[in-house]
Amino acid sequence: MTTLRSRAPALAIIIAAAMAAPLAALDLEAGAFFGNLGLPWAGESPILDDPYPATQWLYGGRAAFVDDLGGGFSLRAEYVTDTVLRNVVRGLVTYDTGIASISAGPMVGVFNTAETLLKAGIDIGFRIEAAGMAFFSATVESSMGAGLATAGDYSQERSELVAGWYVHNAICTVSMLTRRYTRMVAGGDSIVDASTDYVFSVDVYKKGAPYRVVTDLGYSWMTRTYPGDLVDGLGAVKLGATVSAEVMPTLTVVVGLDSGIYVFGIEELAGRGPAPASFMFSASLGFVLHLGEGDAAAGHEALRQAD
Repeated sequence: MTTLRSRAPALAIIIAAAMAAPLAALDLEAGAFFGNLGLPWAGESPILDDPYPATQWLYGGRAAFVDDLGGGFSLRAEYVTDTVLRNVVRGLVTYDTGIASISAGPMVGVFNTAETLLKAGIDIGFRIEAAGMAFFSATVESSMGAGLATAGDYSQERSELVAGWYVHNAICTVSMLTRRYTRMVAGGDSIVDASTDYVFSVDVYKKGAPYRVVTDLGYSWMTRTYPGDLVDGLGAVKLGATVSAEVMPTLTVVVGLDSGIYVFGIEELAGRGPAPASFMFSASLGFVLHLGEGDAAAGHEALRQAD
C-alpha cells in the first residue's frame, strides 16, 4: 500500500485551495480510516495463505472543502483514499434547482504508481427529488485516455446508483456501488481490482437534535484478477453504523464502524476465507468544521453526500 508521504502532495493541494476559498459558507472536512475489510493493495501474485490473513491492513484518509457559491451553485474539492481506486482528487461543481441537481468536474488519480503520477478523468452525476417523499441519484466516474500502454499505467472507474425515500424521522436508501482499478504490469499484462457493494441504509435523525445515526446492512463482493485469469476474492455481509454529533455550532464529529459479520473466500480463495474468530472491520473518525454561515444540518448533508 502507498505510504502517507505519497499522499501528502494531494492533501496539500486541498488545504491550499480551502485557504484561498471565501469563508461565506465554507465547510472543511477531514477524516481517516483503518481496518482489514478488503483486499490488500500490494501483490502481483495470488494469495496462498490458508486461512486468509486478517492482518492485511488498509488505511487512508479524506480531506475536503465545500463552498456555497450562490445562485444554486456549490463547489466541492476533495482528496479521498479509496480501498479499490487508491488515491483520488476530485473537483465538482453542482447546480441544484431544488427538484433536480447536476454535478460535473475533473477527477485525478494521484501518486498511485511511480510511472504515472497523475491520471486525469471526469466525474458526472445527477439527482432528482420529490421533496419529502423520495429521491434518485446516479454518478459515473472514469479515467480518460486511449488505453493502457506501459507498465505502471492504470485506469479508475466508479459508478453508483442510489434510491431513497423519507419516513418519520428517517431516510431510507438502497444503493449499488461498483469500482474497478486496472493496472498494467510488466509484459503487457494487467491486474484488475474490482468490487460491487449493495447497501441498505437508514439515516435516523430528530429535528433540533445535535446527533444523527446512520445504520447500514450490505453485501460486498471484492476480487483481484491476475495475469492468466486467476482470481482471488472475498465476499462479505456487513453491518455498520455512523454517528455524527454537533459538539459545538462550528464543529461536527463523525465516528463510524463497518464490521464483516460473515466474510468468506470466493474464486481461488474459496474455502480459504478468514478464520471464524477473525475480526474484519473498517473504523473511521472525522470532523466537519463550519467556517461560514452554514449550520450543522449543512454539515450532516455534506457528510452524507461524501459517504
